[in-house]
Order: sequence, then structure tokens, then C-alpha cells
Amino acid sequence: MRVASWEKPMLRIEIAASDGQGRVHGGINEDCVGHHGNAAWVIDGATGIGPRLLDAPSDAFWLAQKANALLAQGLAESPDIPTVELLRQVMRQCGEALGREQLGPAAAAHEHPSAAFAMVRVIGGEAEITTLADCRVIAQDGQVFGSSALDAIEARTIAAMRQILAEEGEIAPEALKQRLMPGLIANRQLMNRVNGYWVLGTEPRAADHVWQVRFPVRPGQRFALASDGFLRLFEVFDAAEPADLLAISGAQDWAHWLARLRALESAPESLRQFARVKRHDDASLVICSWENDG
Repeated sequence: MRVASWEKPMLRIEIAASDGQGRVHGGINEDCVGHHGNAAWVIDGATGIGPRLLDAPSDAFWLAQKANALLAQGLAESPDIPTVELLRQVMRQCGEALGREQLGPAAAAHEHPSAAFAMVRVIGGEAEITTLADCRVIAQDGQVFGSSALDAIEARTIAAMRQILAEEGEIAPEALKQRLMPGLIANRQLMNRVNGYWVLGTEPRAADHVWQVRFPVRPGQRFALASDGFLRLFEVFDAAEPADLLAISGAQDWAHWLARLRALESAPESLRQFARVKRHDDASLVICSWENDG
């Protein structure tokens, strides 16, 4: 007698890893990775530039952890909730939590905690990719998905940094940061503004400004979600192709690429050769694939 069988499609998580810059240069990990059901995501908390608002390792750490938990909770309670509505709900809840937990009011909205974000969901036979700010998703044989006005804004900061380095020659990291601070504050003041850029944070209206695309998903299709700290491998150091990150498989492969990243960050003259505000950054990666369970 032939026994009928069935297969249940699922998003299989192969790697969900995050490495804080604290492992190499003090501090904490303000990134977070998560997944629930047929969704996976990366959150990259933006390091604060104002007074701390919360009794937490950092405001960015608090937001990344809070949003991560609320995303999983929201999907558990409403698996079919549209992603924009999910994000609107999570940001409203983060704003309410901030109001309850903050030690004192922020001087301005740009001092509220914020984060970059990327998510993959499989819905009705389609892969849906959603991003805010500079987290990205790699799929389709190495195509990079996601875009933000933040890219051009941060490029201006890097240009200013190059000019300072050219004028000063040798300059201590803290002195360089202080020279850049007026520009960094001006950039942050563009957060969640029509002529600025949009982030995951405490303003629900940002959910209406996500970058989003859908396309048919095929069995075995892989996705790599990464924070900008890990994307440095090809965005800053030109040490990999996007397809290389998409091909990462298993803990040993992740460790290899992470070690390569940290070596490039730590190399002498690295900051001058590969200009960036922070020598080290938190680095996160989720590798997942659309598979059949059975």
C-alpha cells in the first residue's frame, strides 16, 4: 500500500550570528539577529551621539533587543500581519516603552534610539525583502537588495573625514571623532524626515517609508541578511563579492570571514586606506533558505 506524504515548506535558518566590536575594541554589541516562522531579520542599533536616555548598556542596545523581541512576538500573535503594519506596531510599542523607561526626556528627536533593519519573509510563494537604512539582503546569485538616502549622507561624512586626514596627517581617533561630531549630529537630525532618511525606531510613521520588493521564491533559494559592519567586506574593503557572503555555510565559514574582516579593520593604516568613522563595527549575518521539510 502506498502511503501518502506531504511536505511543509519552511524558511530554514542556517546561520544567525552576531559579533560585537567589543570583542576587539571594547564596548558592546548593538546589533541583533532574529527569526520566527517564515521570517528572518537583522537589526543594527545606531550608536548614540547624545546623552544616554536609558538604564541599559546603551540606548542602541536597548532598542535592538526590544525591537527584536517585539518582532518575534508580533509574528507569533499574527503570522499573516503585513510587514509594514508589523513594523508600525513594533515602533509604536518601542516608543511607548521608551516613554516608560527613559531616565529623562531627550533634548531633540534625533537623540532617540534608532536602528537599521532588514527582513526576509516568504509569503504566498513570494520572497518579500524589507529594509530601513543600511542593512541589506543578498539573494538571486549575489544581487544586493535595499537602498536608503542614508548612503549619500554617510558618504559626505567619509569625504569630510578624508579631508581632515589629508590636512592633519596623524590625528588621534578621539580628536577625529570630535572634528566630525558637528556633521554627525547634522546627519542624525535628518532621521525620519521627508528630506532625510528613515529608520527603525520610535516613530511609527517610518514604517510607511520602507524599501521593499517581492519576487517569486524557488525551492532551495538562499538569502543573506547582514548589518553594514559585515557588509564592509565588499562595501569598504573590496575583499569579497556579495555572492561570497551568500555562499557562507556553517559556523566555520562564518568564523573565517569574520576573522578576515577583523584583520582588515585592525591592519596598520587601515583607517586611512579604507576611510570609515569607526575602526571596528558590530557585524551580523543571517543565512536562510526556502526548503521543504519532509
